Amino acid sequence: MKRVRRATVGVVAAAVVLSGCSGSIPMEPVPPGWTLNVHQPGEWWTQPLIPRSVVVQRCPPRSGWSSDPNLLVLTALPPGTSVEFSLWTDDYHCDIGWSQPVSEVTMTAEELSSEAGVRRLCSAPGLPMDAGWRYLGKKTTERRLGSQNEPVTPLFLTAAFIDEFRTVVACSAADQGELLGEEPGKSFYGSTVQLSVGADLSGPGQVAACPVLPSDLSRTEAGTVDTYSLRGAGAVRGTDGRVLTDAATLEVGLVGDSVTTRHPVVDGVAIVNASVRPTADIHFEWEKPVPLEGTVLDSEGRVLATCRG
Repeated sequence: MKRVRRATVGVVAAAVVLSGCSGSIPMEPVPPGWTLNVHQPGEWWTQPLIPRSVVVQRCPPRSGWSSDPNLLVLTALPPGTSVEFSLWTDDYHCDIGWSQPVSEVTMTAEELSSEAGVRRLCSAPGLPMDAGWRYLGKKTTERRLGSQNEPVTPLFLTAAFIDEFRTVVACSAADQGELLGEEPGKSFYGSTVQLSVGADLSGPGQVAACPVLPSDLSRTEAGTVDTYSLRGAGAVRGTDGRVLTDAATLEVGLVGDSVTTRHPVVDGVAIVNASVRPTADIHFEWEKPVPLEGTVLDSEGRVLATCRG
């Protein structure tokens, strides 16, 4: 029987982890009436929209830990910022991007299969998926977890939305009731959302970045990848930075592995959801990212671009 260690890698590019420690970060309430308005023209991703108080609330610091970025001096952060807390060699990751804590929603299977149900579920983290967000679709998978004698197969969901300024919301949710062994019909879901840019960008002529990164990696005693997840949504682009709105499919997997997963692309946005066990022996270290590569295809199966992450 293989012994497995687990780590979580954020979808947003991780910040460099600082070593050492600093003074405690003060806990502050969310400003009264404060809301995040992402439906705005211009380059919203360059504007400091998230107050430090919200960052502190969403990521309560441990005593004596430092953070990167340094929350002691920042007063605001742009949506989707990745914050790392560290003490010497240990660290944990927290994604930022909206005003309310993650909340749980009770859902029936019928509700989850409808657009209205998905909108309600994905609004739980505090960024309402109202009429200003166009629903692009969802992808669901079941993942076998738990012991061999008492396995569970919780449902994992990825949904995508986009607004008129091509701000993309990737919503990830999981059946917490199944994970905790609740009775059938009493499932409740926890969801998170992340913001990304779905508009054309000026590219340097290099291979475009893949819209997701591997997460939930587990490693065997031999130091190879045992399993990993791919979850999220984001734009697929060519080497010139333009969004490939005629793309239909994204095929993506770890570099060196023969197993690739296929995901739908809607209006240039890939909706990614998969749990993967590589067939190749891919060695990795916890402090180093595992490279990902993919191919973007049109509806006829023609290659439009490649990506690397």
